[in-house]
Amino acid sequence: MKEVLAIDCEGSKLFWNALESECKTYYASTVETGLSMMSESIGLVFLCLQLPDMNGMEALSLMKKEYPSTAIIVTTSVGTEETCIEAFRKGARDYMKKPLNTDEILLRIRTLLKARDVSQKRQHVSLSMETVREEHFPDIPAHLLNGVLKVRDFIAQNYAESLTLEAACKMASMSRTYFCHFFKSVTGHSLNSYQHAVKIRRANELLSDKKLSIMDVALKLGYCDSNYFSTIYKKVTGTSPGQRHVLNTSPTSH
Repeated sequence: MKEVLAIDCEGSKLFWNALESECKTYYASTVETGLSMMSESIGLVFLCLQLPDMNGMEALSLMKKEYPSTAIIVTTSVGTEETCIEAFRKGARDYMKKPLNTDEILLRIRTLLKARDVSQKRQHVSLSMETVREEHFPDIPAHLLNGVLKVRDFIAQNYAESLTLEAACKMASMSRTYFCHFFKSVTGHSLNSYQHAVKIRRANELLSDKKLSIMDVALKLGYCDSNYFSTIYKKVTGTSPGQRHVLNTSPTSH
């Protein structure tokens, strides 16, 4: 089993020592000490953002630069939504508010260390409504994965609509921060980018119908402006819908 490093405030060593029955755990009370203990054998780091010798976000950046494949969970007692977003942007795998719970910590350790082992085999889900099982994304809690897939499937079935981020978060029963992070982890796209990708995939089918004009196709996809549709189409595919339309509707040469 991979080893765990906890870089936490002084006085929390007993809490982290309690995890020894589950995995080999190292403890440091400063970032400097924690950085000196980092190695390829460390599979997971719990990093407190409030440490005396260095800003937690700076420490996170340093660790991800030196050990990009190591999963890092940041912990804090005074974090905000903005702090959470910044941590995710800097490469944190997850974010936990203090006080910490031993059972929850052990669950994170099991799922994230398992995820590290399968991450190289995992690919983003396609633009279809293919079945995705929990074991495909072991580092994402089941209820969060189900929320992401619920939104994904809604977009596939209602591609002519434009789903707002607020509505998507409500549908998934997730905060904005967690939805954006996990939706991209699963699909490889932001919400807006994914919606455009689904629309353009459908556009390729519609453009094969010689009875439909470019404007007709744009309207069926929920684009009120054919020029905007053309811009998005070219950005995604590298060619214009007009070229695709001509190609699809031209009679076959003999």
